Amino acid sequence: MWNTQRNLVRVAVLALVVTAAFSGGGAFEAQSQSTQGQRPQPSSPEAAPKTTGADEDPLPLTKREKPAAPTSATLEIKPGEFANFGFPVINNKGEVAFLGRFLPSSAQPEVGQAIFVKSPDGGWRFLRVGDKAADEKTTFASFTHLAINNNGDLLVSASVRSLAEAGGAAADGSSESGIFSATAKGIKLHALLGGEVPRMPSRFSGFSNPSFNSKGQIAFIASYADPDGRGLFIVEGDQMTLVARSGQKIAPGETAVFSEHYYPSKINERGEIAWFSRISGGGGIFVKRAAGIEAIAIQGKPSPVPGANYLGFGQIAPSINDKGEVAFVGFYDGPDAGRALFVKGDGPVKLVAKTGDRIGDTTYTFSHFNSPAINNRGEIVFIGSYGGFTRGLFLKTEKGIEIIALYEQQVPGGAKEEQFNHFFQPSLNDRGEVVFLAQLKNGNVGLFIRDAKGLRPLVKRGDKLPEMK
Repeated sequence: MWNTQRNLVRVAVLALVVTAAFSGGGAFEAQSQSTQGQRPQPSSPEAAPKTTGADEDPLPLTKREKPAAPTSATLEIKPGEFANFGFPVINNKGEVAFLGRFLPSSAQPEVGQAIFVKSPDGGWRFLRVGDKAADEKTTFASFTHLAINNNGDLLVSASVRSLAEAGGAAADGSSESGIFSATAKGIKLHALLGGEVPRMPSRFSGFSNPSFNSKGQIAFIASYADPDGRGLFIVEGDQMTLVARSGQKIAPGETAVFSEHYYPSKINERGEIAWFSRISGGGGIFVKRAAGIEAIAIQGKPSPVPGANYLGFGQIAPSINDKGEVAFVGFYDGPDAGRALFVKGDGPVKLVAKTGDRIGDTTYTFSHFNSPAINNRGEIVFIGSYGGFTRGLFLKTEKGIEIIALYEQQVPGGAKEEQFNHFFQPSLNDRGEVVFLAQLKNGNVGLFIRDAKGLRPLVKRGDKLPEMK
């Protein structure tokens, strides 16, 4: 059982891992495959280039602005202070979970990484490097991806290290990786590197993008070897199911097949999951329903934009709520080719916002969309680009599109030089609360929350760690 009272089991952290967390500026721990393959966006507010037919964003034609040089204060991380963060996630209770990296302190001399969970009342829970894993013979050596459900349970992809019987020291340099849940009942292993793939002669060789719902259903992306491939898996109880894999036809009677590229949403309470996948001939947005796999948008097929077909999906993961509604980003062709944010409910796909749409009462217009997340009220938080590649964070509600934070906006309660520069991977709950990772113009990074109290920092690089007993 994991809680604040657990005794710490020490385990050495590789110096390279810790050093990477302090390498100045905006070096982030990517926790989602949905961010892989996307080119960094410059902050220059000049005109955006025209859309191409590629799945990736086009190369910018404008001159890239040099990033702001980190201040010396940004780099002077002391033992016992936060150094870097993974993308945060928030559940319907308002609990925020994230991966934090830090320099060891005298109180925690051999630990440089932990999963932190902060509750709305300010309390903390932890899952740390060195904590016992699913048995008494292994401890956690590192974490990569995480999820939290509405019960407050954690799901992580992590590596574990075996312990020697004498002294509790590492038996050797070997480690294994797997998918683990941490609940009030304890730590449970659900999939292990080298384990057999269901109904295939292959064995697992890697994991990413784990998620699970309050019923305990788990979804993840896994690669496998001999023969090689990649697929989407769901675990319910002790039963593991392969939903889609590379080389599989996208539907009976179709010639197109899935590739090895999957960019999934989290699994919803109905056991449904949406994802973007490259397929032979382009790409598409798919949903695993109770009745099977549904294709809701396919490259080359008509889009909701009049006279335009889908041109691509930018390798951006969609989002699904518990009603089965899916929010996703797509490119479209035609005389006014551009990019748009779409939503698919019970009926046909609908357009939410597109290139050229004005942003509120400002003079800005949208040029691109990224990282959508939809809640059960149908609200959608997303990162929007405007004036070229300048970014902001926005929330679509029944009243319209609301601005949460913009480039060069002053950080609430921060110093004069603390202004927002870039935004990454927002998370949204059913109360309309939003958490996100942001880079500041002074080179610092932090996690931020916007709730009924307004927009404010949750934790920033250099903040003291909570006490971990």
